[in-house]
Amino acid sequence: ADRVQEMLEDRGLKIIVGESAQEFVGQDRVTGVSVAGETIPADLVVVATGVKANVELAKEAGIDLGQTGGIKTGPRMETSVEDVYAAGDCVQSINMITKRPMLCQLGTAAVKQAKVAGTNAAGGYTIFPGVLGSAVTKLFDIEVGVTGLNQFFANRAGMQTVAGALSSKTKADYYPGGLPIRIKIVVEKESHRLVGGQIIGGEAVTQRINALSFAIQKQMTVQELAKADTAYAPPVNETWEPMIQAAEIAIRRL
Repeated sequence: ADRVQEMLEDRGLKIIVGESAQEFVGQDRVTGVSVAGETIPADLVVVATGVKANVELAKEAGIDLGQTGGIKTGPRMETSVEDVYAAGDCVQSINMITKRPMLCQLGTAAVKQAKVAGTNAAGGYTIFPGVLGSAVTKLFDIEVGVTGLNQFFANRAGMQTVAGALSSKTKADYYPGGLPIRIKIVVEKESHRLVGGQIIGGEAVTQRINALSFAIQKQMTVQELAKADTAYAPPVNETWEPMIQAAEIAIRRL
């Protein structure tokens, strides 16, 4: 997050953290926001305060809620009321790593849950395996991707972890047009399993986050990732895939 903040500030954004907005300034329309002892001029203010599961209908139907406040379902997405299924932002999911419930309010999770719920409601049988919270976004010319747990949340879940991180390029160093990319992987010390990854770069972030997500889901060890057979050509990648290099760094810290 610190690196993303630095990159955004380099592109002209002013980011204030650890402070609360005291006041919206203006009469007929907003003209500024008072925060951290100053008034910042503004023509438009966007307030993003998070997402809350809408469970009113579930409550009225007598459906059980989970400890996260979301609707509690089994792996087939069936609720506590027989033949009633739920999916999407209102449902709590199970984290594949910690096995604990969480709210994963992402479109990708909602679509997969809906497919499982629909199949089972129609008489079929399939299960939803859980979530890793894999996500990607683009800010200006920066792609940012995450999957699994970062070290803070892994440690909070009771794991001891090491990390492997490095900065590289998206093409061979001598090939024109390569963009910076930074990869960090998180490894549980005891089992050597991959439990998380974060990537920041100018391109090719989504494919790598998807690969790390699959590796985590299959409970791959960092040694197995380090021996993965990866592709190379100067216009599209380094000789040594950056994920492999990050894995080798993590191995040396175990």
